[in-house]
Amino acid sequence: MANHKLQKAFFDGSSRITGHFPRAGSKFLDNTLRPLAGNHVLSAFFALYNRRILGRVKSFRRFLIIPDIHIGDSVISQSALTGLRDFFPDAHVDYVSNSSAHPLIKGNPDATRVLPLFSGGCFPTSENLACLRDLIKKEEYDLCLNFCPFINDKDIVPGRQAILNVLSHAPSIVRNEGNATQINHFIYQSYKFTRDMLSFIAAPLRREALRGVDLRFADSAVEQALRFASELSLASDEPVIMFNPDGASLFTRMPFDKQADLLGRLARLKALILLGSGHSAAGIGERLKASLPPLVSGRVIIIPRNLPLEVYAALIDFSDVFITGDTGPLHLAAAHRISQTGKYTFRNRTAVLSFFGATPARMSGYDSSQPGFLPANQEAPSWAYTAGSPCRNITCLNKLFKSCRSARCFEKVDLECLSGRIAAYLELLAKRMPLRRGPAAA
Repeated sequence: MANHKLQKAFFDGSSRITGHFPRAGSKFLDNTLRPLAGNHVLSAFFALYNRRILGRVKSFRRFLIIPDIHIGDSVISQSALTGLRDFFPDAHVDYVSNSSAHPLIKGNPDATRVLPLFSGGCFPTSENLACLRDLIKKEEYDLCLNFCPFINDKDIVPGRQAILNVLSHAPSIVRNEGNATQINHFIYQSYKFTRDMLSFIAAPLRREALRGVDLRFADSAVEQALRFASELSLASDEPVIMFNPDGASLFTRMPFDKQADLLGRLARLKALILLGSGHSAAGIGERLKASLPPLVSGRVIIIPRNLPLEVYAALIDFSDVFITGDTGPLHLAAAHRISQTGKYTFRNRTAVLSFFGATPARMSGYDSSQPGFLPANQEAPSWAYTAGSPCRNITCLNKLFKSCRSARCFEKVDLECLSGRIAAYLELLAKRMPLRRGPAAA
């Protein structure tokens, strides 16, 4: 809890600085905090600290990986499982997940068990921490890896339990933002952190090879998605755009008026649009559709809010383009989709367009054309767009503790560029029609 109070005070202070002095304040924070937080000396200190922790470990047979508590983080942190298996293919590896994301992760062959411990919410609850403490005490893990910045190691580990914290890798991630050629996505950096740490005590048995992460679907989820798609006649030759207008934060959700403008431009294209209803911003989909002229609003279909997450994720495979901000569905769209039983094969040909406000696009976005980006794990292009903001700075990374009175993260958005990119891609696809849509029986 003390860690939360310190973070809240720090990021509240940075928000006040840029609130009063947007441009000067952002430059001041970047020029002072980037060199400090990304210091090579700090990286060397943490590396030495982690080596000492690893030096106390007597065996490497039982591991626990703790991702951040959110849906998207449960998905992307699977790369740490891959990194660990590169060294210890026969070890027992438990992976904690968000309960909503659990059905999509539990089939991961790199995890011995996937434990749906985290519930919804922005931060771990006292119950979450108590469950983790009990789990770690009971299972007697040789090593734990903590990828949640909101969990203090001392709150969950008993005695001298060996635990590595991804915050020790933060200086490298901050420093990488100054190097446009370095892939800085959390998927890759979680993988790299795991491999770098384990390389202190062992040699890898698999070569370094990571394209992205996967989602694994039960047949029931695929079949529900197929029924939903059949009711909408998504098997036609008409292109399909899937648009997620929601976001967990004002700092990552494009303002309503700009999203309405973008949706209006897309609705004039020859395409069917599946529009999310919204969860954090409940009803935003219905309000966006209501803002459209009657002539084009019929081309927009609202995805029911109560559609199970795994069915929603399977439905993405029916879309030619998925559009979203920096939030969990972005990572669902970018992940490679696999049938748990092998009964179905997915297309995995969804292009992903993500737009970013406060948060750094290279850390969470996917782009197949820009250097320093991780492409989506799809057989289709991906694009990450960053809006113009006068006050964006390194502290915007922690969107959950920012407290800006006025969210200027999307002050300038080139809607013509965004809609034009989609139009050009759909025009290219039209030359290849008809295309198979969604998963099919193997």
